[in-house]
Amino acid sequence: MHELHSNQHSMLRMLTGKLIANTKDYLVVRPLQNLFPRKRYEQKLQLLRSLPAHTVGNDLARMLDEKRLKLIPGFERHDLNHLILGYGMEPEEELCMQAYLVGNGYYKLHCCLFLSSGLLLPCLWKTLFAHYQLGKRSESLSTLSLEECMTERTEFVIWKYRAAPVNENRPERARPQFANL
Repeated sequence: MHELHSNQHSMLRMLTGKLIANTKDYLVVRPLQNLFPRKRYEQKLQLLRSLPAHTVGNDLARMLDEKRLKLIPGFERHDLNHLILGYGMEPEEELCMQAYLVGNGYYKLHCCLFLSSGLLLPCLWKTLFAHYQLGKRSESLSTLSLEECMTERTEFVIWKYRAAPVNENRPERARPQFANL
């Protein structure tokens, strides 16, 4: 009986995750990628690609290319947060990052709306609260912008802003090694 309940719980979690991912993809990401003039943001992405390896700009361009995503106006900071904080783009990781950002003082409407979709996943509430608490005690991201840090070494920016992970939803990552610099 317990195994049946566990399987149902896993299935519900998977379906809810797919619903959240598809909603984000089809109602936010795809329309935004097609709404704005592509040429300007393709040029900016080309600039980021041309920056030296291990810089924030180059690493951000590589991350977007690997995910087959484009640079979207107004969402550069969101993508930068993924890179610097180390959260993936799967629904649970997105929710954890939103919880972190709200804890860090980022109260934008789209952030709070996306985080509210976590209400559909009560099994994540404890995890989301832990990421919220992590955001509260981390360096504020309010001053971080792509324009100001795109030529900086990624590991230095990570060192400044990324706190220690909370749990399995944010894998352990070692602090940067400065001996190689």
